[in-house]
Amino acid sequence: MGPRSLVLTCLLATFACSPEDEETPAVEVREGTELPANIKPALLEFRANWTIVNSGGPLVAGNTVQVSYDDGRLTQCRGEQNGKPAWSITGYRQLDDGEVGSFEAGGYSPSQGTNPPIFTLEESGDLAMWFHNTSVWGCSAYDSDFGNNWHFSVGASLSFKTDWVTEALGTPRAGAPLVIAYDPARLPDCRGTKYGHDAWNIRVHYRFDGGPAQYALLTAPQSNLQVPWPAKLDVPAGASEVELWFENQDYYGCKAWDSQFGANYHFDLE
Repeated sequence: MGPRSLVLTCLLATFACSPEDEETPAVEVREGTELPANIKPALLEFRANWTIVNSGGPLVAGNTVQVSYDDGRLTQCRGEQNGKPAWSITGYRQLDDGEVGSFEAGGYSPSQGTNPPIFTLEESGDLAMWFHNTSVWGCSAYDSDFGNNWHFSVGASLSFKTDWVTEALGTPRAGAPLVIAYDPARLPDCRGTKYGHDAWNIRVHYRFDGGPAQYALLTAPQSNLQVPWPAKLDVPAGASEVELWFENQDYYGCKAWDSQFGANYHFDLE
């Protein structure tokens, strides 16, 4: 039995099981240094029909954002010189009250393509974005939600490490994605196989503010093995706390829990 795991079958699937004779230890949380593996970059598509879609990975601290901007959204400033566009669209982004960054979003490229529409989210917070169309003749037009700018909530990741430390990259926030990563070595029991393939998986159970329990898988099959695979939780707007606990189960009914001895793991949300 691992220091925070217990092998048994729970009668109540929405609650984690634990021995009654052990005290609940403190949870050590430290600042993370890198995004969990297998997280795709976010892809914000600003489409011509005025919809904005993230068709990539989660908007969380440490992740990369690629911007795809349809210049059909801003058509006021156009024209050519010497057969080349004499206009450009510049994108701007700002996280909370931090420094404003820019990138080339369309038309003429002053950097000759060396300033692509890609940037990294350094922290959690409110990401504001807007776009400016200009031409050499002084034309100026904005795509900025009528001066309000476009806003996106940037969340965080929590990585539960094998040394019983939790690493937080960014700050978990209400209304923003929360990525959960888990090292399977924390739950080494219940490792059944079938036909030479791993016949087990690990899942995270979670709920917000004591609401209904939900779960997401934290491992995925690759060839004949189960490998760590992070889960993205959609945190409701207005939530103040997320509660987490972990379950390993195999094909033969074995179950093991990592539940902070039944107290579960609690994290406040900004």
